[in-house]
Formats: sequence, structure tokens, C-alpha cells
Amino acid sequence: MQNKMKNKPKRSQPIKKRDGQQFGSRQMRRRMATQGIDMDQVDATRVIIEGSEKTLIIEQPEVVLMKQAGQEIYQIIGQAEEVSPESISIRSEEKIQELQPLDESEIKPIITENDIMLVAAQANVEKEEAEAVLKECDGDIAKAILFLKNRSQV
Repeated sequence: MQNKMKNKPKRSQPIKKRDGQQFGSRQMRRRMATQGIDMDQVDATRVIIEGSEKTLIIEQPEVVLMKQAGQEIYQIIGQAEEVSPESISIRSEEKIQELQPLDESEIKPIITENDIMLVAAQANVEKEEAEAVLKECDGDIAKAILFLKNRSQV
């Protein structure tokens, strides 16, 4: 016969408390609220702490913002990776130059066959005429349809 004691589920055991006062998270939030401390979770993907000798990078951190009496306290939980300050740059000057806005003359809208067919069907015109008006309207479909419909009504 099998031992029935092995098959029985274990009952939860009372948690042994350590010395000192400890609170659950709900109880802690209530006590902090009575003392005027607000806590908010901050959605962060990376935290970078820069120092003169080293830089710490924490990927996927848990960040909690606590506000009390006009002060902000950030609590960061996660595994830190130490990096030398020279090896990291948040945004290099080369990338900043790449992000400069392009001249408007370089930007040309892409007019697809579907756009031409849509304008032609909505305005009851030939495809060639719809394509020409779309080019004049810089690829703006709504503007081209309104232009063609208003022109045909006049």
C-alpha cells in the first residue's frame, strides 16, 4: 500500500518574522500615505548613472518614485553593469547630424496604383487625370478628390 502521507498537500506554514518591524506592501503604502509620502511606479527600460570614474548601466530596472515634502526620491532595483565613461555615449554628434531635417525638395511622396485608382473612382475621372492631380497635390488623396469633384461641379 502507498503511504497516504506523501499524497497529501502541504499546508501553508506560518511565516517566521525577523527581528524588527516589517510590513507588507499594502500596509507599508498605507503608513507612507498617512505620513504624506506618495509612491509611483516609473516605467523605465534603462537607468544610467554617470560618475567621474565609472558609469553604471541598469537594464530593465524597477524604479519607484517617492514624493515627500517637495522632495523626490528614486529607488532603483536591478543588476548594475559597470562601464568606463569613455566607452558609452548616449548620442554621438554623427547621429545628431543624421537626424537633421531633410530639405523639403528631397522629400517626394510615393503615389501608388491603389491611390490613383481610389481618386479616379471617387472623382469619376480617368486614371491619367487622377495621377496628374495627385502629383499636383503632393500625394494628398483627400485634397485630390476634393479638387477633382469641385472642378467638375463648376
